[in-house]
Amino acid sequence: MQIKDTDLKATAVAKAQATNSLQNIALTLLSNVAIAVSLALLLYLEDGGTLIFSWLAAAVAFALFRAWRVLAMKSSGLRESDPQRLLRFLTTMAFASGLLWSVVPLCFGAFLTQQALYCVVFIMAGTTTGAIIQSLAYSPTAIAFGTPLMGATLLRMLMSGSGVSYIIAADVVFLTLMLFRAAVLGERNFIASQITAFEATDLAGSLAEANSEVLSSNRALEQLVRTDPLTGLANRSHFRDVADPACRSGQGVAFVLFDIDNFKTINDTLGHDAGDRVLAEVADVLRSACRVDDLPVRLGGDEFIVVLQGPAVAARSAAFAEQLTKALSLPLTIAGQPQSISCSIGIAVHLEGDIAVDDLCARADAALYRAKEDGRARTRVFDAQMQTEFALQRRLDLDLPQALARGELHLEFQPQVTMASREVIGFEALLRWRHPSAGMIPPPDIVRAAFRLRVSNKLTAFVAERACAFVRALDASQAPQVKVAVNVSPREFSTHSPARILKDAADRYGVDPRRIEIEITEETMFDPKRCADELRLIHDYGFGLAVDDFGVGHSSIANLVAVELDTIKIDRSFIHDLPASCRNQQLVMAIAAVALPLGHRIIAEGVETEEEARALRTLGCIYGQGWLYGRPMTESDAIAWLARGSDGEEVAVAVSAA
Repeated sequence: MQIKDTDLKATAVAKAQATNSLQNIALTLLSNVAIAVSLALLLYLEDGGTLIFSWLAAAVAFALFRAWRVLAMKSSGLRESDPQRLLRFLTTMAFASGLLWSVVPLCFGAFLTQQALYCVVFIMAGTTTGAIIQSLAYSPTAIAFGTPLMGATLLRMLMSGSGVSYIIAADVVFLTLMLFRAAVLGERNFIASQITAFEATDLAGSLAEANSEVLSSNRALEQLVRTDPLTGLANRSHFRDVADPACRSGQGVAFVLFDIDNFKTINDTLGHDAGDRVLAEVADVLRSACRVDDLPVRLGGDEFIVVLQGPAVAARSAAFAEQLTKALSLPLTIAGQPQSISCSIGIAVHLEGDIAVDDLCARADAALYRAKEDGRARTRVFDAQMQTEFALQRRLDLDLPQALARGELHLEFQPQVTMASREVIGFEALLRWRHPSAGMIPPPDIVRAAFRLRVSNKLTAFVAERACAFVRALDASQAPQVKVAVNVSPREFSTHSPARILKDAADRYGVDPRRIEIEITEETMFDPKRCADELRLIHDYGFGLAVDDFGVGHSSIANLVAVELDTIKIDRSFIHDLPASCRNQQLVMAIAAVALPLGHRIIAEGVETEEEARALRTLGCIYGQGWLYGRPMTESDAIAWLARGSDGEEVAVAVSAA
């Protein structure tokens, strides 16, 4: 690399020397001709001989020849292709010119007179000086011209035999040496300046290249920072950079938030590579559906959002959601198999004024949650009703941590009975929160708020503590021994272990885990593999296991067999108006036909009339829970009620965290 750089520098210097020499050649030849004319006139006036004009003609002709050759070499591009060759040519021509000039002092008789000799000496010295001055970039040219000329002049002076001539000759030698030295030093300075310029240019080029690489790297890093690597869409960071000014523009903005329905099932059944392929395909669909000024974003996982801007965003967002739904309805080929997917979409629109990004995101999220609640594969737009619910959600999010810390939540207990004899077989503990301004908060809203705030573990611990305390209170009142089961959302399995929390509480209160029954929602049954670790802990610790609200989800008989259940609770929606609904009767019969042979106990929820109770008993359901048998009661009221009405049979206590 160093040798290559040296060669480049030498070539660059040679080009600069050739360029400088070519720039000065015209002036050099012109001055050469002018001085030749002056010298010829001087010698003619001195001795009247005309031979000098023959020399003058030769000098002029040679100067013209040099000029022609220089022009030819300029047009041939020799300066760029072979500058060293051009410099050698110029040096050769200068030497030939010097030889031609050296004829004058050696061959013309006018130099025999002392006066003419001195005049010619100064002319020759001046000519050499001018040649050197014009050739400071490349000294060999000036030296090649001056050496024969000054050599012939000195020789003639020494031949004169005059003492004065010797002295002047010595001065001329000194002057010639000084001139040649100046030429060499001038060339060195020129070369040094060219090398400095070359290095500066090279450094500038290197800096420019480095700067270009830095800029390219910065652009790549910026792209990496702003882009999701899997899909190529914008990422969460870039979303906020664009969404924030859009929300503050006051010109209208809409967030279209969606995720892929049952995406985890795709990952679990086909593998994560297939899941990544689905995400990439969805990103392609999203890009094709977006306009140039729309921003499609992958927030993470299977969650995407699109930012729309402008005065017509309300209509555009609805049309966009419809287009996206249609595009995703076409089967995708994943891992060699056709795979149908769907998405749930939530839309939040803000038309006038500014709004915080987080607020608009929360509205879109609320609409998306509603789309999922309504059965998935749907689009919901944030509206006035959701606004009311959203305001309540924000209030709950703000107040729940303090309410938990201050102990403002409590449990109430509703009895479960054998419907034929009304003998109490258990209680369900219901979570209660009487909010100072919002009134009684439904348990599902409390659970969702706890999940959003990431305090689900504290809520579960609170329910476990109160349930175990209730069991101890029953024992202290010498009531029959009871079981406790905790109804848990599968969402909690991803943040903490309810089974471990309940086991810790049971150990602190000295409650046998076999006296606690945990209710899980049917959503857990739909994907038992995902909850396998927690279900195994529930079984290993000795807790009972019940599935709540059975019949409203998508559980299969295979899932009932796969999970070791103790109790199945039929959802209240199938109990209402049961005597008059053939469809509901058939459903209850089907559940009993499957559950009873498997050894599962069946409890009907929401029993309110004797007609419903008789119909349930006829269809094979023995146990019931509802206002017909008892409303939810506080701990002390439940113990007193049990003491008044119980015959001492075992009582099961179901603890609901939802």
